[in-house]
Amino acid sequence: MTRGRSFKREVRARMEKTGERYTAARARILAKWAPTETADDGAYPFSPGLCRDTGAARNWLHALGVRELSGGKPLSEALLTGLSGGVGFLYMVFEYKGLPPLLSVLTRYDTCADQFVIGGLTRLGIDARITETTSAKKARAELDAALEAGTGALCVVDSVTLAQSAAARELTGMVPTVVAVVGEEGGELLVDCGGAEPLRTDHASFAKARAGYKKAKHRMLTAQRDAQPSDLAGAVHGAVDSCLERYENAPFKGFASNFGFAGMEKWARLLTDERDPKGWPRLFPDGRAACLGLRRAFEGLEHEMTSTGAGRFAYADFLRDAARITGCEAYASAAERYDGAAKRWSAVAESIAACDVREVRSGCELLDAYSELLDAQAPSAERESLAARLSDSSKACDLDVHAARAIYAQLSELVQEAVDTERQAVEALSGAVAVRS
Repeated sequence: MTRGRSFKREVRARMEKTGERYTAARARILAKWAPTETADDGAYPFSPGLCRDTGAARNWLHALGVRELSGGKPLSEALLTGLSGGVGFLYMVFEYKGLPPLLSVLTRYDTCADQFVIGGLTRLGIDARITETTSAKKARAELDAALEAGTGALCVVDSVTLAQSAAARELTGMVPTVVAVVGEEGGELLVDCGGAEPLRTDHASFAKARAGYKKAKHRMLTAQRDAQPSDLAGAVHGAVDSCLERYENAPFKGFASNFGFAGMEKWARLLTDERDPKGWPRLFPDGRAACLGLRRAFEGLEHEMTSTGAGRFAYADFLRDAARITGCEAYASAAERYDGAAKRWSAVAESIAACDVREVRSGCELLDAYSELLDAQAPSAERESLAARLSDSSKACDLDVHAARAIYAQLSELVQEAVDTERQAVEALSGAVAVRS
């Protein structure tokens, strides 16, 4: 049995036992799932990740021999996530001509998906080399050189072009992610996209995905084999400081009300604000708009650039790693608070997935099904077909105004409870920073 099939079997068994959704069961299994050890023949250690990009980067670092200390244990995905900044919050609604309002609830530190992992590896201090070029020919040559050297590389791609995202086709070129290119076999590239199995794709298709996200300019990161962190404890402290700072300060001018606690409070308020033009009763009043808004909220808390519990479970694990690495036990105490926040955010997501609206429930189920297809790297046609079904799932929704407002009222209370719990977590983490040596 391949590792991918074994993983799927374990997730399915847990789903049958607990009644959990695929994503929830997957996260519980991964909490105890040890990354594959690199085989004696040097085979790459494909293992599923809590998040696709951090999982792929974790595997890639493992294959390179990067360890916490020389000869020590591989970096965990939680540690890599925390070093990348960990958690955060963004509430934003985009309005495009001809499309319903597009909600984005993003719950990690850097909302630019192409920069999160790369920022973490820069902080790690392994002398990573980052290259950019507008030339597709040069980008191909640099990737070929990394493969020939036996190190592979992390590459920024457009995930819609690579059929690694359930986003609408209209968003092609706007949904970046980071993948690891780790080898070549039979004329095809072997790409780690954070699932249990590799993606096999031809050079032309991968080049198209790299070029698809133009802002990245074919961005690629490489590192030397057996590179070691220069100051892991210092990197951990710096990452915690950055995470705390983001709760109160937006990374972009003019968006102070959208990030951190301000963004959380804004969402809780707008869910029931009938007078504000941006309030949900007016922006997502009923029907397709309401269905899409709810599904996008669920997606942001459970799927999009995050793991379950809005990524707070993983951040709690990072803080436990941080306590062990730095000797600051107060980090471990703060971790318990983040576990509590994670449960509150999970309650928000579950209330949406279980709501009494068939189209909303089916949309959440399709997102989970798409995650399962990504784990197995099912054929692209199958992934694209399911993404199309997801796009169509909200078009016939008959959710009326009164029912929508009732859902929003309940959701607002749950969001506020999550915000209050997260404030307690941040207070505990700030206290840890104050007492660390």
